[in-house]
Amino acid sequence: MPSRLLLAGLVAVAAAGCGGGGAAKQADKPEYSREAQEALDELDENSRPRDETERIAEMLGERARAMQDADALALSATATGGQQARDRRSARRAKRLAIERVRLVADDLQTDGDRAKAVVTMSYRIRGLRRPFVTERKLVVRQRSVGWRVVRDAARREPLPWEVAAFKATRVSHVVLLTPPGVDVAPLRDGLAEAYREIRRDLPARDLPRSVLVIGARDPAQAERLTGRIARGVVALANVAVEYGPGPAFEVERVLAQRMMVIDSRWHPLPADKRQATLVHEMTHTALNPDTSGRTPPWLVEGVAMYVSGDDRSEEARLRAAGAAQSAKLSELCKPNSIFRLSGREQAAAYAASSAAAEAIVARRGAKGLFRLYDAFNDSTIKGPTCATTTDRVLRRTVDLSLDELDAAIAGG
Repeated sequence: MPSRLLLAGLVAVAAAGCGGGGAAKQADKPEYSREAQEALDELDENSRPRDETERIAEMLGERARAMQDADALALSATATGGQQARDRRSARRAKRLAIERVRLVADDLQTDGDRAKAVVTMSYRIRGLRRPFVTERKLVVRQRSVGWRVVRDAARREPLPWEVAAFKATRVSHVVLLTPPGVDVAPLRDGLAEAYREIRRDLPARDLPRSVLVIGARDPAQAERLTGRIARGVVALANVAVEYGPGPAFEVERVLAQRMMVIDSRWHPLPADKRQATLVHEMTHTALNPDTSGRTPPWLVEGVAMYVSGDDRSEEARLRAAGAAQSAKLSELCKPNSIFRLSGREQAAAYAASSAAAEAIVARRGAKGLFRLYDAFNDSTIKGPTCATTTDRVLRRTVDLSLDELDAAIAGG
């Protein structure tokens, strides 16, 4: 409330109590108008001593608003030193992506005189997407004559896309694609739109994201700057971060980030059919991750994505089981990330077995049976002392197959 309005309200209150006689003495506490009472409450709040934690929180609120508005001047005003130049660049880049609903909350704040360090949870959303992204930042702040200012603002793990490159956003039906300079947008854009149509057709009962965020990284080096170390030869990946609930089901309780990444320098040279299969495969992972228990065996996670993308390797798995090449047993592929720790030859055998297992289940119980199995790992009433035992029990309950019977089916039995 402007100061002149506050003064007018208080003058009006004073006049009401000075009419002479005993009217003003009928109550110990004067009754103010609603507007005057609000003004007094605000004055009282502003005059209350505040600790440094509140002042830093105020500064973070200003910083979040400036980020959301992509206001380079306002954002750099919350910083000092070299961080100001980084803020101006970030604001210019973020403006191209249209970020919204930005929040910065200090979860761990340690102050020492005029210096403080904080772990800050940042949440934001890119226009066109429903789900926000949640990430952690490390901030160093110092107290200046104008208040607390940020000296250093850095990612705790994965940097923000606009900190890595000057991405631009391309929006098509159900896809928001971010690409840096040097990446041909058209093939990715069209392929991703078609991939979404395919997963919507093949995963009809799923609560699919309204739109999927895809980052078209220029090369492996840029992809690793965005997400950390990537296995050799990876063309695309589902870059999803979640928080799991307690055992035994380990259901996903919270999705922190849901996006897909394509490494353009590896994807672009592929034949057209393999390029499209890759997009469908990884988009299936991206869409299903929020439904994927922490104990879902990797062979099932990969087998479902291969089934949806039309990558049937049943014949390869049968030949391997017959001795033509190294083969894999499903019981060896039930621990989290077990497939990705294998050598190249072992991994090829694992993928063949995963595909053949999914195809065998669909042949006997249909696609609904395959997804019923997938969801059943979220059932906390099904327990087992080992991952193989748990998988066997889930298989028996949902598709009436044992783990040994499924291994036999892969081998052609």
